[in-house]
Amino acid sequence: MSTIHALGYLVVRGSVAEWRRYGTEILGVQVGTGSTDGELRLRMDDRAYRILVEDGEPGGPASLVALGFETANGPALDALAEHLRGQGVEVTEDADLAARRQVRRLLTFKDFDGNTLEAYYGQHTDHRAFVSPRGVRFVTGDMGVGHTFLTSSDAAKAAAWYTDVLGFRLSDTIDFGFAEGIFLHCNSRHHTVAFATFPGAPSGIGHLMIEVDSLDAVGRALDLVADSPEALTMAMGEHTNDKMTSFYVKTPSGFDIEYGWNGLLIDDDEWTVGHYSSPSNWGHKFQTPPAPPAEPADTQTPTSR
Repeated sequence: MSTIHALGYLVVRGSVAEWRRYGTEILGVQVGTGSTDGELRLRMDDRAYRILVEDGEPGGPASLVALGFETANGPALDALAEHLRGQGVEVTEDADLAARRQVRRLLTFKDFDGNTLEAYYGQHTDHRAFVSPRGVRFVTGDMGVGHTFLTSSDAAKAAAWYTDVLGFRLSDTIDFGFAEGIFLHCNSRHHTVAFATFPGAPSGIGHLMIEVDSLDAVGRALDLVADSPEALTMAMGEHTNDKMTSFYVKTPSGFDIEYGWNGLLIDDDEWTVGHYSSPSNWGHKFQTPPAPPAEPADTQTPTSR
């Protein structure tokens, strides 16, 4: 069994100013204490942050700086470090980065595709109550920030690395037609990480899913997106495997947020791995970018010569 309990936080690169607006106005997250013009901490619950934005140029899939995986305590982190080194993974403990990330201890290492992973224990809990600017309540707790979908150079090998090295368990797979999606979990959330290899797509982050506690909250967010500069990338729909009702919207960093409700929970003692021929039961239609406005016609009356 894995000593990793959850995806505790995500670190990305992008415009802090744009993320501050997007996070508070669209997602309904709260700006955390210690945020600066160079680093934005976004709260979703009692933790100091769940999404950390480092100011910089947006890079789409390459905007991912690190995935932060939570362990229970110091002995669990030590056991993970020993296991990783036994698997030939180079591991570094970084006290300075731990202080910046507001955790007790932190390890850094790379996954199959070279994504930076940070394993830690003891993330700071803010004694001040979480207050969403939009009155939203997020589904986090022991299941962490949500899930992330990663594009990979070889999804099967990437997923095998997470199961064999990190101890994740297979939830199910989906046939996308041109690729297969592989979904893995480390707690009761249906999946914490997922992988696919898309032709021509670079390795990196495809989307981060964050879950709210009501369908109304999803619908209200969708209305806000319609009146915002953010691009709706996939319309509302329900996924086949995790039953999440959600929509997808572009972030200021260029990857997507899946904003969802009613995700399926897994009991490992009773779970049976499945395979699906479609990612959605209904909806989730890809949205085309709006066409640029047409050039105004020349309405001046020609002059006689």
